[in-house]
Amino acid sequence: MVLRHSKHVHSKKVVSAVMAGLIAFGGGASIVSADEEAANATAANAPQTAINVFSDVNAGFWGEKYIYQLAAQGIVTGSNGKFRPNDPVTQQEAVTMAIRFLSMQDQLSSGAATLPTNVKVNDYFTKYVELAFQQNLLDKQKESGYTDEKVIWGAQKASREWITEVLVRSIGRTAEADAAKNKATGFADNAKISPDRLGYVNVAVELGLAKGVNGNKFDPQGAVTRAQLATFLSRAQAYITTNYENQYKGSIASIENGKLELYANGKLNSFKLDNSTSYFTSDSEKRLQFSEINPYTQAVVVVNNGTAAYVEITDSTQQVERLDRTYARLSPDNVIWLDTGSTFEELSYDPSTVFLDQNGTKIDPKTLAAGSLLTIERETYSPQKKIVSIRVKSGLVNKTGAGIVQNVDTVNKRVTLKDSTGYEDTYTWDDATVIRYQNQILAPGELKNGYTVNFTVKNSVLQSLEVTQSVDRAVQAMLYSVEENGKTITYKRNGSTQLETKYLAEKPEIIMSGVAKPVLSDLLADAVSGDQVTLTINSEEKISKIEVTGRQIEQLDAATVVNYDSKTRWLTVKDANNQPLVIVLDDKTKLESSYGTTLDRVEPLLVSGRKVSVSLIGTRVLSLEVVYKVEGKISSINTSKRVISILTASGKVEEISYYNSPIVEIFGRSGVTLTDLRIGDEVIAQLSNNQDYLQSLKLKTSAQFEVVSTEPTRNRIRVKSNGTTSDIYTDKSILTGESGQAILIADLRPGALVNITFQGLTPVAVAEVKLTLGEVTSVDASANALTVKDYSGNSQTFGVSGGVKVVKNGSTASNLSTVASGDRVEIRKDIQGVTIVQVMEKVDRAFWQASNTEIQVKRKSINDNFRYVLSDKVFVHQGDTTLSVQSLKENDNIVLYLNNGVVVEIVKQ
Repeated sequence: MVLRHSKHVHSKKVVSAVMAGLIAFGGGASIVSADEEAANATAANAPQTAINVFSDVNAGFWGEKYIYQLAAQGIVTGSNGKFRPNDPVTQQEAVTMAIRFLSMQDQLSSGAATLPTNVKVNDYFTKYVELAFQQNLLDKQKESGYTDEKVIWGAQKASREWITEVLVRSIGRTAEADAAKNKATGFADNAKISPDRLGYVNVAVELGLAKGVNGNKFDPQGAVTRAQLATFLSRAQAYITTNYENQYKGSIASIENGKLELYANGKLNSFKLDNSTSYFTSDSEKRLQFSEINPYTQAVVVVNNGTAAYVEITDSTQQVERLDRTYARLSPDNVIWLDTGSTFEELSYDPSTVFLDQNGTKIDPKTLAAGSLLTIERETYSPQKKIVSIRVKSGLVNKTGAGIVQNVDTVNKRVTLKDSTGYEDTYTWDDATVIRYQNQILAPGELKNGYTVNFTVKNSVLQSLEVTQSVDRAVQAMLYSVEENGKTITYKRNGSTQLETKYLAEKPEIIMSGVAKPVLSDLLADAVSGDQVTLTINSEEKISKIEVTGRQIEQLDAATVVNYDSKTRWLTVKDANNQPLVIVLDDKTKLESSYGTTLDRVEPLLVSGRKVSVSLIGTRVLSLEVVYKVEGKISSINTSKRVISILTASGKVEEISYYNSPIVEIFGRSGVTLTDLRIGDEVIAQLSNNQDYLQSLKLKTSAQFEVVSTEPTRNRIRVKSNGTTSDIYTDKSILTGESGQAILIADLRPGALVNITFQGLTPVAVAEVKLTLGEVTSVDASANALTVKDYSGNSQTFGVSGGVKVVKNGSTASNLSTVASGDRVEIRKDIQGVTIVQVMEKVDRAFWQASNTEIQVKRKSINDNFRYVLSDKVFVHQGDTTLSVQSLKENDNIVLYLNNGVVVEIVKQ
C-alpha cells in the first residue's frame, strides 16, 4: 500500500496522540527538531528529506533507529553531518516538529503570521507557532503572559509540565484539569509543579499519558533531547493518520543486486539500495545487516530520490504457502500441469521460479518425471500468487544434509526436519538408525523440536542423525543413588540395565508433585525401586532439572504404635485393620512432629498407643509423622461433652475432645467459632502435642479468583474476586495448570482464573481454570448441550445439565436459549461446577491500522470506539485461511470479537 500525504484537518484526538507519544514516557520525554541553524535561514533553505549518515550517532546508539527513520521521512534533519542527539529542544522546535509530524505544513499561512505580543520566535518558526495556536495546542492567554526578557518564548527549553498542558488541552480535558487543580499528584516533587498546571498533570497521569521519573518525581521543569524527540515521534506514528508521500508499505518481492522490489498498492515498485540504507525491524532497536532481510516479508520503506533510505521489517514471517501436487507434464510458455486424480490443474511459472530435486539441488524442469510428487511454494501477498519454487518430494531419497527438528513421532517412527530454505521433509527411521549427540547414543524420544542436526538418508530411511548444537535433552530413568556431597547422582535409564553417573548443575531444578520447594534430600534413591524421574541434561553434560514422575510408596495413615526399639530402630505398628507390621527407620527417614524433626526429639513420642503416619518402601521407612491432625468431615459436635466427631476418608470416626473453645479458621472470615461450622463440613483438626485434645479446626474451602499479578520470588499471587483484592502466598500450595500438570507461579498470567483451595487461612492448592474460546457450531437447549470449535480448530461438546449461566449483552440467563450458532463464547466452570458461557461482544468495522498490541478501526459515528487492545494470541482468519494482523489492508471489512474488552478473534469479510 502506498502511503500518501493527508490534507485533512486533524482532530484534537489525533493531535493528542502525537503529544502523548512525546510525553508518555517517564525518562524526561520531549520534542526535538534539528533546526536550530535553520532558525535564521530563508524558506529556500528549508530542510530537505535526504537522509544523512550522522557522524555523532554511533552504530548501536539507543536512538539510532528512530533518528534515521524520521530523517528519512523529513521530520528531523542534521547539520554538517551531525545530528547532535543530546542537545535540548526549544518550545518553537517542539511545535514545529509536531506540525511536521502531522504533515500539516500545507496549512501554514501564506501571509504574514500573527502571534500574541509576548510570544517571540525566530522567523523560521513563526508560521508553525501560529498554526499551533489555531489548532488550540497552545493557550493564547497563558502564553501571552510569558515575561522572561532574557530568553525569548520560542528559544525557551520545552519543559515536561508545559508539554503536559498542551497535551491535556489538545484532547479537550480542560474541565477535568480545572476540577483536579487542587489535588496533589502524589509525586515527591508535587510542590515544584506550577499551580496553574497541577490539574493538567493530574489528568495526564490518570489517563496514563504521563509518568514519573526516578525517585517518584515528575520533574516538571526537566528538559528533553533531540534523540528523545526522534524516539517519541517515531513511536507515536502508530497512533496517527498521517501518511508520508515518500513512504511505502507492502511486501518485499525481491532484494538483491542493489535493488529492492516492493509489492504495494497492487503494483511492483523498484528502489535502489546503497551503503547508506538502514535496516531495522518494528520490534527491535537493533540495526540489521542486509543479509538478514528476507524476501516475501512485510516492510515499510522510506524512499529518497529513488533510493530506499530506511527499511523496516514489520512482519518477518515469509508470506508463502506450500502445496503438494502430482506432476503431469509441462507445456510451452512456462505452464505446468498437475494431476488432481479426477482432473488436471494448470499453473503458470516464470523464468525466476527455482526447480529443485529432493536434495535441494537446482534442476531443469524438463527432467521432471510424470507421477512425481512435488511441493510448490508460492507467495501469498499478491493476487498473482507467483510461484517461487517447485521441489521434487516423491521417489526414493538419498541425501546428506543439515536441518532443524520440527516434530518427532515415536509411534510411527518419523521425524520432520526443516532445511535452511524453510523446506520441511519427513523421514522414517528403523532399528538400525543411529542417533548420536557427542559421544552418546540417544533414543529417538530424546530428540526435541528445535535441535540442529546433520543427517543421512538412504532409500528414504534415516540412516544416521547427529545433534550438532549444544542442547538440553531429557532422559527417563530410575534414581539409583544421590551422593551425600550433592554433586552427582546415579541412575538407570528405562529399558537399560546399565548405571550412569552424572554431575549436577550448580542449582538443579527439582519438581515433585505435592512438595512446594523440593530439595535433593526429598528424592528417593533405591537400587530396586527408586523414584521414576525425567532428567534434563544440559550442554555441559550436567543434570539441570529433575522431575519426579512416579514413586513405589506404600502409605499407612494413623497407624498405632505397638513398640519401638531404639537400638535397632525397629518400629512395630498396627495398621487400620489391626494387622501388625515391623518397619525400620534409618538415617534418611524424614521425621516430623510438633516437638521437632530429629530422631532424638521423635523417639520419646514413639510409645504404645501413639498414632503415626508412615510412608515406606518395603520395610524401609521413608517418612514418619507423629499424627497431630485429623482430616475428614464433621459428623457431630457435642458441646455438652466437648467432643467433636470426624469421619475420615477411610470410613473411621475419630472422636476428639476439647477443653476450651478451639480456634476456628475460615478463609475470608474473622471472629468465627464452633457455631459457624456445620455437619458435613470438611476440616483439618489440629491436635495437642500429646494427641489428647483438640487445639484448632481449619475449614476446607475453595474459591475462584482472577490473577492480578505474580511475584515468583516471594511465592505470592495477587488475586481479586467481587472487587476485593487479596495476596495469596503459595509456599505451601500445589500449583497445577488447566490440564492438571504441575506449573510454576511464573506460568500464571494476569487475567487468568484460578481455583484456590484453603485449609483454614492457608492456601494449599492453586489450579488454573480451563477456558475454552471459540465459535458455537450447534446448540441443543433441550439436551442442555452446545458444541464449540475452538481457535485450534478442535470441536468440543459441553453438557450443562449440572447448571449453566449465560452472560450475553449484559443480561444473564440460566439456560442455553439465548446462545446461537455463530456466537463466539468463552466457556469455563465456576467453583460450584456451574458452566459459565460468556458470549463475546461483536464489532463490525472497517480496518484502519494496527500494531502488535492494538488495532484501530474506522468509526461509524463520532461516539464509536476506534482503538482496541489485541490478545497476544488473537486469531485472525478469512474463512478457513489463517491470516496475520499485518496482512489486513485499510478499509478491509472486519468483525472483531471481544472477550472482556480484548480482541481475541478477527474475521476478514
